[in-house]
Amino acid sequence: MMEPGAITLSTDPAAKDRQFVVALARGLKILGCFTATRPELSGSDLAKLTGLPQPTVWRLCHTMLKVGTLVAVPGDKLRPGLSALHLGHSAISGLSIIELARPHMQEIADEFGAACGLAVRNNLDMVFVERCESKNQQLMQLKTGSATAIATSAHGWAYIAGLPLHERKEIYDQLDAEMPDVWRPVRERCMEALQEYDKTGFALNIGVFHESYNTIAAPIIAPDGSVPYTLNCGSAAVTLSPLTLRKEVAPKLLALRTALQSVFAINK
Repeated sequence: MMEPGAITLSTDPAAKDRQFVVALARGLKILGCFTATRPELSGSDLAKLTGLPQPTVWRLCHTMLKVGTLVAVPGDKLRPGLSALHLGHSAISGLSIIELARPHMQEIADEFGAACGLAVRNNLDMVFVERCESKNQQLMQLKTGSATAIATSAHGWAYIAGLPLHERKEIYDQLDAEMPDVWRPVRERCMEALQEYDKTGFALNIGVFHESYNTIAAPIIAPDGSVPYTLNCGSAAVTLSPLTLRKEVAPKLLALRTALQSVFAINK
């Protein structure tokens, strides 16, 4: 019996495709077992995760050790070697942040009956550069290219949250000067969201952008401290309660945010 979370392939693809190389597929299956939460695995671990016979696993690992795809580490364990990491880097560097994020954003949107978006700052607006929607009919009528105000949107609050304190103040001063009628009624709610962000890493916008709409957002912070993008997930209040956003959506949104931030670190 395979361990929970074991990686599976389709049943005997080689029987249907004579061009299919079983040994290569099995080697890739082994590499797919290594993740950020399990960077080092033993041969026994790999056998359990893949469901492959242990002698087969050891032969494949022996080959990958010889060519540097795997390396041995203390404790009779293995981890991906530089050649495997180079392949990962090549794959990441060949795609934009939007291309990398899109399938994961769509997955979050579908799971929670929501919309998931990436946005960038444009003066006192946040502009969607990607938006993935579920089939929920109660979503806001927004799309790629739509702009939302920094003062009232979760994207805007997340952008502010990602900045150092002196840059936050610069935005507050600009909002006070250029759109006081919009900013001042919501300022206290924004400050509350920023206090929560400082503890949790995410900002909630509960009924501020729209009275019957709830949204969670987080900044994507580059190595230089800038905030090139913000990432959000939102839906009608009847679909996403504040509790659901905090307990269920937040972990997945923050995991995606962390993964996207790592791309900036790799490409620095």
